[in-house]
Amino acid sequence: MVNLEIEKKLTAFLDKKMKEICNSTIDVNHSVNLYYIRPAKGFDKLETHNSLWGDGYNFLNDNGCQCHIYLRGGKWNKYLISIVIDDYSSSGWYGTTEMLYLCMDEINKIAKEFRKLKGDLEKQEKLGEIALNSITAWLKIIMQNQQYSYFITESENKIILSIKIKNRMQLDIPIYYNRFQKMMPELLETIQQFEKIANKSKIKVLISNSKVNQQWE
Repeated sequence: MVNLEIEKKLTAFLDKKMKEICNSTIDVNHSVNLYYIRPAKGFDKLETHNSLWGDGYNFLNDNGCQCHIYLRGGKWNKYLISIVIDDYSSSGWYGTTEMLYLCMDEINKIAKEFRKLKGDLEKQEKLGEIALNSITAWLKIIMQNQQYSYFITESENKIILSIKIKNRMQLDIPIYYNRFQKMMPELLETIQQFEKIANKSKIKVLISNSKVNQQWE
């Protein structure tokens, strides 16, 4: 099952490529006659019928790629074009004949970049899962003889370890997946140092990461 974050990034990639294709075309005539459009070399042309969007055509090649053009009826009455690679689809973009042919010309190149991105994202996800499992196991060992209550919040490249310390304070520590092996041996000592400072201070202090765009005096 594909991670929803990965799916969003892959769809965003396809939309970015469609935007580039759209911006590079100059044909503004949306009066497209689908019947007379011929598939580019290596593509098959299949007629489609959709009760929601209307009739159109799929142009498919043997590389798992599709260029889909269909009519958006009603007051719009314009053609939309989308590309599909390995069952991932871009959004529909208002299309022209020139844009459709450019999609067919570019889609194999786009597919190569798309599949590399997909592989990189899936590899990153697996490494993140391994790191998360290791961090969780390490925390159980570190905390088993301690009095701290804690919970973790997962994100794409790190977890946030939230620890309840004395004086009703909460300590939030980001643990990055690519650096956790260096951080974990020092974790307990770091928590104890912050707790010691918090216990001595009469002022409640909130510590957070600095903001990149902050204007410091």
